[in-house]
Amino acid sequence: MSAQDVADKAGLSVTLIRRLLRTPIDGRTVRGIARTTEDAVLGTPLPSRRGTGLPGLTSASEASRLLSDLARAGWPATALAARLGINPSTVAEVRDVRLRLHLDLALRIRGLHRELIGRNPARQGISPAAVARTRAAAARRAAGD
Repeated sequence: MSAQDVADKAGLSVTLIRRLLRTPIDGRTVRGIARTTEDAVLGTPLPSRRGTGLPGLTSASEASRLLSDLARAGWPATALAARLGINPSTVAEVRDVRLRLHLDLALRIRGLHRELIGRNPARQGISPAAVARTRAAAARRAAGD
C-alpha cells in the first residue's frame, strides 16, 4: 500500500502520511502530528485482495489506447469509472498521463473495452449531450497529439 493509498483511505494529505512513515531519528517521534491524525492513519484498514489479485505494475500504453478508443466512441470517463470501480480522474490520468498502472486495472480496462466498444453509449443510458462532449474532447486530444 503506497503513501498515496494510505492518504486517500485516511482522508489526509500524502505529505503528512510521508512524514508519519518517515523513520524517526534516535527514537524521537515525528513532531507536529495531531493525535486525531495519527488515529485516522492507524485506523485505516488495509485493502482486501481484489479480483484476480494480480501483483505488480505494467505499462499503461495499451490501457491508454483502449480508454481513448472508448472516449472517441462517446463513453464519458464518469461512466467508465463507475463500471471499473475507480475515480473518474484516474480514468483521465490513465488515458492521458500515467506511464504505469496495476496489472489488475489494466486487465479490467481491457475487458471493459471489449464489452463496450461495439455499443452505442446513448442507448446505454448516457445522455446524448455527454456523448457529444466526450467525442469532441477526444477529437481535440487526438488533434493535439
